[in-house]
Amino acid sequence: MPKIDRRDFLKLVGVSAGAAATGCADPTEQLIPYVIQPEELTPGIALTYASSCQECGAGCGLHVKTREGRPIKLDGNPQHPVNKGTLCSRGQVALGWTYHPDRWDGPLANGESIAWDDAISTLAGWLSSAGKGEIALLGGDPGQTAGEQLDRFAAAVGAERVVYDPFAEEALISAVKNVFGVEAQVRFDLSQTDLVVSLGSDFLEAGTHQLELSRQLTEARDIDANKTSARFVYFGSRLSLTAGNADEWVPANPGSEGVLALALARAAWDAGARPAANADQMEALLQGVDFTKAASISGVDRGEIKRVGKALAKSQAGVAMPPSSGLRSRRAVSTASAVLLLNYLIGAVGQRVRILEAPAAHPNRREGYKALSKLTAAIAEGKTKVLLVNDANPVYAYPGVAAALEKAKAAGKAPKLVSFVSLEDETSVMADLVLPNHTPLESWGDRVPRPGVRSLQQPTFRPLKDTRPTVDVLWSAATLAGAEGAPSGDFAATLKAAWADAGSFHELLQAGGVFAESGASLEVGLSSDLKIDAEAPLVEGEGEFTLLPIPSPLLGDGSGANLPWLQEIADPVTKLTWKSYVEISKNTARSLEVSHGDIVNVTTSAGSVGVPVYVRGGIMDNVIALATGQGHSVGYYAADLENGTVRGVNVNDLLPAEATDEDGGRAWLTVKASLASTGEAKPAGFIIKSDNKRGRDLGEVIELSSFIRAAKGHGGQDDHGGAHHAVKEFDATFDSDEKSPYRWGMTIDLDKCTGCSACIAACYTENNIPVVGELETVRGRNMDWIRLERWIGEGDTNSPNVVTDRKVENRWGNEEVGNNDVRNSPMTCQHCGAAPCEQVCPVIGTYHNGEGLNVMVYNRCVGTRYCGNNCSYKVRKFNFWDFSHLNWPGDLALMLNPDVTVRGRGVMEKCSFCVQRIHTARQPAMDEKRDILSHEVQTACQQTCPTSAITFGNLKETGSDVAKKSSDKNRSYYALMELNTRPAITYLKKVKRGEVKG
Repeated sequence: MPKIDRRDFLKLVGVSAGAAATGCADPTEQLIPYVIQPEELTPGIALTYASSCQECGAGCGLHVKTREGRPIKLDGNPQHPVNKGTLCSRGQVALGWTYHPDRWDGPLANGESIAWDDAISTLAGWLSSAGKGEIALLGGDPGQTAGEQLDRFAAAVGAERVVYDPFAEEALISAVKNVFGVEAQVRFDLSQTDLVVSLGSDFLEAGTHQLELSRQLTEARDIDANKTSARFVYFGSRLSLTAGNADEWVPANPGSEGVLALALARAAWDAGARPAANADQMEALLQGVDFTKAASISGVDRGEIKRVGKALAKSQAGVAMPPSSGLRSRRAVSTASAVLLLNYLIGAVGQRVRILEAPAAHPNRREGYKALSKLTAAIAEGKTKVLLVNDANPVYAYPGVAAALEKAKAAGKAPKLVSFVSLEDETSVMADLVLPNHTPLESWGDRVPRPGVRSLQQPTFRPLKDTRPTVDVLWSAATLAGAEGAPSGDFAATLKAAWADAGSFHELLQAGGVFAESGASLEVGLSSDLKIDAEAPLVEGEGEFTLLPIPSPLLGDGSGANLPWLQEIADPVTKLTWKSYVEISKNTARSLEVSHGDIVNVTTSAGSVGVPVYVRGGIMDNVIALATGQGHSVGYYAADLENGTVRGVNVNDLLPAEATDEDGGRAWLTVKASLASTGEAKPAGFIIKSDNKRGRDLGEVIELSSFIRAAKGHGGQDDHGGAHHAVKEFDATFDSDEKSPYRWGMTIDLDKCTGCSACIAACYTENNIPVVGELETVRGRNMDWIRLERWIGEGDTNSPNVVTDRKVENRWGNEEVGNNDVRNSPMTCQHCGAAPCEQVCPVIGTYHNGEGLNVMVYNRCVGTRYCGNNCSYKVRKFNFWDFSHLNWPGDLALMLNPDVTVRGRGVMEKCSFCVQRIHTARQPAMDEKRDILSHEVQTACQQTCPTSAITFGNLKETGSDVAKKSSDKNRSYYALMELNTRPAITYLKKVKRGEVKG
């Protein structure tokens, strides 16, 4: 018998098994290729379309990467002036809306499917029967052209249109009118500043401008380009992400920002600061400022106020930032006015604070919360007959709407509720009619974030469901109801007509819009009737704590709660996931005898909720903080459907709906709260369980003086009293094949990393990383490839790194009020030249390839987990379950990147340095018979980073950015270098700039 080798044997076995199975198998189906393949489409080659992000009003530009007709990745448009190629966490995972399992399949009437023609006919009947003023169109801002069409529709049918964004800058817009007498929008520019003073502004984590402001602040503080770099002082009651990135955190009572702004202005005036005009008026406004009173209200020492005010006077390009949404009190307009007045005094207005004319259809011109309050009253009284809801979930996110609908229903006067959202939410499940809109990746649209910047949005995907554009549906119903003024053609034709004056529409789509920003600021002076009532905030209730509502940097107003990646990515500050937690101080925890996860009742004059606590040192004793975004009862991911309960709590339940500022805008900082322990507890979903680095080489700093001394060639002594490393320096380029032109490596600049977590979101979507859910996250089985560590100072070498007993106070971390020595340090696979993981794998599932990468071969891995045990950095993740099936239900699997293997159960996985992107760049280089250049490959984390903290490339390429930065002798170091693992990732130390001098 002839010999048969193993390969031929397996072939024969496979053929015979297949033949035996055909009798009971389904009939064979033939794959049908393209009959006429689209000219621009090559299978296996990605196509990229320019579009616009719709996650907030910033209007960031997008590049939508598609494969074989389906979008698989979102990245920033490098040509767009707002985001310049970067993208935030929410923008990165917005891809999930298109493939989400909660999408409506088509129109519904009272929960039952209905044909579109019948649905439109039903809506037309309701519009016909309602009188003028009895129809309301409520929602967010859908963009410039769509907004104009909604205005035209509202006028045609006699409806009132209300545009409301819970975090809109209403108080700031009102303040501009109060201070300068003009209706305009404000744009802050930090790129050329030398001193930033934040008065409760968490601009690095909240608001519509966080990407742009993060980039600008980094530019101003770039220690390599500007040896002095800008200084940053933060006044606030909580160690937020923004406060942790400042040079100083000055603890201040919440709501006292207006008082502080006037006191700083007076101190700057006394130090010689004078405005270019209106000096007499300015003097009159400041002459009554009392430093002792300001210190008493704010809790800030008067000496500190004078020091910072003097520093502002001495600065050549200082700027002050007004408080974020959560700190807007009933005196929010006066507070913002005081901050604008301070900026006018120090010469920032017109330069770093630009007053820009708002577009005619811009939502800032609308009354916002004032109009919403009127509509809510009309609904409760039964005056509204038809309520049309677009791009919003008012039952959850808008104060008073749910109560008004319940009141009207009880009286038999409930309006006909029509929802146009594409996904199931609290509003649509109670709607009489659901007419689902396309998702953003299926839609046409545009945005005008500021003068000269017009962003186009184009569909990159055929609609997956039976949906239609909201504008088209409304006009169809209005025309059927007898209204006049409908545009000719559909919304796509209307959009093209609106852009007819901008040039070739085809070229505009390729670019993503028109970016002809002038940047010119309106010439303004102080209004003659300027009044500022900057006093202590009006806070109601008898509790001993001021409740601080925190706009969630990931979930926003709650619209992001149904995207599982945003639930599983840890909050940048608390490192908690999937639930609501109330932040309390250590002293408060001692008095209540509670610790992490213990449930307390939070009670205000508006309501009471039970919520687990998170104990921290970085919050004042008289303050508790609760983030927005949770508390949903509907949604595959937003609600806790497995247990049949609401996930977390809605902070709106604790706030009075009628609380407004002086101009009728939404007031958030309005109530006192009391706490009471329930005696119950719930395990906390920590991603990182300690902020104690215990003096190890994990989040290093260098004093500015040492850096300057070393840069001048005078040498510098290690900031911690000697060398950390017990081994000699090494050359990472030796850790690849001698004949290979590549040794791939990375640098991470801790002085630029803000801890925003956009890199984690980008890694999830690029590399098909599954979410594991709340229970598995609590068990420590999360699958993220990047762990964004947050260290407080040098840590305590005498205390354990992780304390299992919840009652042990060391478990509460090293934060202290007034201390903001925070080091954000992304940790991922280091691609070590002497990797401990490679030495212990029994099946060679992980090895070191010729280009210096630590490679995983997934179909070799048998799940021994030896590599994870031996990894010094604990960056390898094990698939305990087949998460690929459990957590990509419905159409979510369509968003998977075909260039990256989808891992199954029992397999180890980790960062690959986006090896698929390296291979994508390899073929063109081979065709041109040259090496890959470093700038031709960007990892997903590098591409999205708002502050350019990450650099990737070939360490063997002389002159490349990564080679230059990794050889920086003044700031470079390797994580846990004493272990001699020879990492490919070089960290650059964070720079401690010290106290601002007055």
